Amino acid sequence: MSDAQIGRRALLRGAGGLAALAALPSLAACGTGTSRSGSSSAKADGKTVVVRDSGGSYGAALQKAIYTPFTQETGIQVKVLNLDDAPLLAQIKQGRPQCDLINNSMMSHTKYVKQDALETLDLDRVKSVKSAKIPEAQITDHAIGHAFYGQCIGYRTDAFGGKKPESWADFWDTKAFKGARAMVHPDG
Repeated sequence: MSDAQIGRRALLRGAGGLAALAALPSLAACGTGTSRSGSSSAKADGKTVVVRDSGGSYGAALQKAIYTPFTQETGIQVKVLNLDDAPLLAQIKQGRPQCDLINNSMMSHTKYVKQDALETLDLDRVKSVKSAKIPEAQITDHAIGHAFYGQCIGYRTDAFGGKKPESWADFWDTKAFKGARAMVHPDG
C-alpha cells in the first residue's frame, strides 16, 4: 500500500507550509509529488512531503526546528532525502524527481535556475510570505531564502611578515600580500 502524498502546491498553500518554506536557506519546488514512490516509513493514512536537505547536524537542526513542528501542526509527514545536486538535477530533467522541495544554498540554487529545473512559486498561494517580513531580496521566482552568511578572508598569520590583509582590496593586492588566492565559484 502506498502512502498518500501531498503535492508541492498543496504544501505551499498550507499555513504550516510557510513555516517550512521561510525557514530554509533556499527552498525550491522541484516536482509535483506524483512521480515519486510512496514512503513506507510514513503513516499509511497520512500525507507526506519529501524535502531534500544536506543532512548532518544541519539536517538534525532542521528536523527539530522545522520538520517536527510542521508535522505536529499539519499532520503531514516530512521525509528527508539526502542527495547531491548532480543526481537530483538528473532526476528533475528526466521528469522523475524524488522530492517535492529542495533545501539548498543560493549558490547551488543558481545551478537549478540556469538549468530550468525548478517550478515557479505561486506567491499568491503562500499567504503569509508578506506577514513573515522576509526581505524582498530573499524572495525569488523559484525560492525563498532565509539564511545569511558571509565569507571571510583566511590567511596564515606568519605569512606576511607581521602585516595582515584587512579588506577585500588587501586580499586582491598581490604585491603587498604575495601568494595564491582562492574563492568559491557560484556554479560550484
